[in-house]
Amino acid sequence: MPMRWRTHNGRIMMALIVTAVAVAITCILSRLIAQEAELPLTGSFPSREVEAKHTKCPIGSFHIARLRLRESTLRVDPMSDINLLTAIRQRTRLNICPKRFIVTLGDDEIFNHPFVIFVGEHVPMRLNQSEAGRLRRYLLGGGFLYVDECPAKLSLREPLRGELQRLLPEYKLERLSLSHPLYNSFYRIVRIPIAGKGGANYHEGISVNGRLVIVYSTNGEGCSWQSWKWAGPLCACLPPPFDYAFEFGINLVYYAMTH
Repeated sequence: MPMRWRTHNGRIMMALIVTAVAVAITCILSRLIAQEAELPLTGSFPSREVEAKHTKCPIGSFHIARLRLRESTLRVDPMSDINLLTAIRQRTRLNICPKRFIVTLGDDEIFNHPFVIFVGEHVPMRLNQSEAGRLRRYLLGGGFLYVDECPAKLSLREPLRGELQRLLPEYKLERLSLSHPLYNSFYRIVRIPIAGKGGANYHEGISVNGRLVIVYSTNGEGCSWQSWKWAGPLCACLPPPFDYAFEFGINLVYYAMTH
């Protein structure tokens, strides 16, 4: 074969190889971008994330969501929810969706999630009539709300307790005894470590017909969920040990699923 034909064919082959590699790289980048779009964000959350996408959840799985109200960013590292979900999947056989959801009280998406976490924001809760009515219907209809208040904002404590009581005025927000089934639903919890700043050795809750629908903590266990061993203790509220915090979180979810 003449040298010029071999050279020409070689150039064609090289061009085909380069084109194939470029196409492969484009496909890989497209997949990575799509996966990154589904990861929890550390800043503000686009409105499209408020609409839960359940397509990647196992059939019949239990959903956990974070409630967002006024702030454009969600307090506490978003990884706290992911770490809690990971711990539940590793330590139990619960059929739980590994995806993190964000809900508001502006629509009925909250009713797709039987367990909702609310972390005290930097401003008072102050639910309007529509928001309070929707959250009340959620709780009376079988929903469970865990309220985690990082005690760094002590001035917001009483207003937050007042808002919780206002949701269900016919039921009392009261101290929970360690004999409550919550503390024995999966792990046996015999002591509640106190947060280093403004914590308490007890939780409070509201029960409806014998079922806990709200659990309120001033110890900031959610801070301990956020970064496992290394960053949790750096929270302003000096939260309790992460071993206890994860056991308590698993108990919360297990109780909500079985009651």
